[in-house]
Amino acid sequence: MPVAEFGLVYPSAFTRVGNTMSTEQKGEFSTDWFHHNIPHWERWLSDFRGKPELRALEIGSFEGRSTIWLCENILTSATSSVDCADFFQHDPVYGDYHARFRKNTAPWREKINEYAGPSFDALRRVNGPYDIVYIDGWHSAFGALADGVMSWPLLKVGGVMIFDDYLWAPPRLGPPRRPGRLIRKWHKWRGSNWLHEALVKQIASVAVETPKLGVDGMLATLAGYYELLGITNQLALRKVRDFDQRQVGHDT
Repeated sequence: MPVAEFGLVYPSAFTRVGNTMSTEQKGEFSTDWFHHNIPHWERWLSDFRGKPELRALEIGSFEGRSTIWLCENILTSATSSVDCADFFQHDPVYGDYHARFRKNTAPWREKINEYAGPSFDALRRVNGPYDIVYIDGWHSAFGALADGVMSWPLLKVGGVMIFDDYLWAPPRLGPPRRPGRLIRKWHKWRGSNWLHEALVKQIASVAVETPKLGVDGMLATLAGYYELLGITNQLALRKVRDFDQRQVGHDT
């Protein structure tokens, strides 16, 4: 049965998690949009931990938090690697984040391959197959759909694909309004999550501006080809079947 967890979090900048500092926490970062995902990644990716010759693909690496976590916790074999696709250019808000990415990920430089440019260009240059694909690129329905569709054939059967910000809404909308106590009790009684339902409604009001519509569209075309691993603010799935070559070559 699919596992669905609605661990919805609104992370703020400069979040520090825990009392100890990993190599990643000692780096130079402007924001922390990643740490709240770690418990879920530990479950979704635990079967890969330490295996040789693993290959991961990141679409959207920013300052390297997720890259570092993968290198420290999953891609620990000397023969494992990660391909990072990102604009890797000066940003008007975050400045030279590419320099910070390189500084933060320097201890794992031999594992990391960079592909600079928009994802639709970078994905024509990478070479699969991959065990892990993490999609954190253009936060629109089309962007999530395009990145997912282009990278799905590069994912191995048994591989895991994670979409970031599946339940993301543009910041201008603000967090969903907290309902009154009676409404919250009613949700609890019926076994629903008021925050999840409110967020889904909020997302639906600007659907083309959010990843969810694009991810849902892709999954609708892949029924029978994946196993849903979980839904938090992210969505993770395992590829269980590849396209039959006869389908690919003789559908017309």
